Amino acid sequence: MMRLPKMDYAAPPTLSEVCVLMSEQQEKAELLAGGTDLLPACKLRNKQPTLLVSLGKIPSLKDIRFDESEGLRIGAMTSLNALRYDPLAIAHYPALIEAAAAVGTTQLQHMGTLGGNICLDTRCTYYNQSESWRQTRAVCLKMGGEVCHVVPKGNKCYAVFSGDMAPVLLALDARLKLASSAGERSLRLSEFYSGDGRKPLLIRPGEILEAVIVPPPAGKESSAYLKYRVRGAIDFPLAGVAVRLAATADGLCRDCSVAITAVSSAPVQVPEAADLLKGKSVTAELINKAAQETSRAAHPVANAFGATPSYRRKMIGILTRRTLTSLAQNLGMAVR
Repeated sequence: MMRLPKMDYAAPPTLSEVCVLMSEQQEKAELLAGGTDLLPACKLRNKQPTLLVSLGKIPSLKDIRFDESEGLRIGAMTSLNALRYDPLAIAHYPALIEAAAAVGTTQLQHMGTLGGNICLDTRCTYYNQSESWRQTRAVCLKMGGEVCHVVPKGNKCYAVFSGDMAPVLLALDARLKLASSAGERSLRLSEFYSGDGRKPLLIRPGEILEAVIVPPPAGKESSAYLKYRVRGAIDFPLAGVAVRLAATADGLCRDCSVAITAVSSAPVQVPEAADLLKGKSVTAELINKAAQETSRAAHPVANAFGATPSYRRKMIGILTRRTLTSLAQNLGMAVR
């Protein structure tokens, strides 16, 4: 049985106290939200903090509210289960519901949080192993070594980002609200990921994800998320596609956004696919071209069990085709 290492624990009642504590502790501390990813990482000794700082006693981080001008504001500690059944999210953002429902199992959805899924660490078959297993190989780049076991001649870490919520939020053009002892800042979700498997998040020391803000839907639009995985529950995605599609009054594509996950070290937007559809009548031919562009943007490597890189890339195209076709038909757009 793998046990947690010895760590101190703190659960400040206010966000400002958490910010001060994280600023003082720097790399010695880890934020604890639902713990569904962090605690297994600690058991594997992938992460070895001396202090866990819980966000569980801050009610404001669990709020969900909708404003016609601002959109949907979701606290970072909102559980995926709470988001999945929230009437405001159901009414305006179907892809959020589909993504939340696709994460793990019901038990994990009750524990896992939106902020935790956005801040998910990258994964790799050579990294997410026990300490004794890793000792039989040279230390990899993600653990501070000088070799990548997946791409031996590469000079970067190719560990994969496998979050389900991030591609949906990218497609919806969400913004993040971050807090620290130095104050608050806001940035688009697309600016939050580095693309480096070693350090996937562009978050400053002592900074905390406070909330996610999703713009209000404009006119006739909808969204969807599809995920490929080995089993119908538990598994991380091996490929995932999120699409937002908006229609004009006469049935043309007014706007489109496509994002993919689990095929790179960060979630990836694919503007080339979206641009093919904007201002045009949505046809099967255009959808096929958009699917090809999305597939080209996927660059999986052999660092996940369950499917080869080429098959995962192929599935990105298939999921894109299915998602675009379904959305276009639901919005009353012509697909021939």
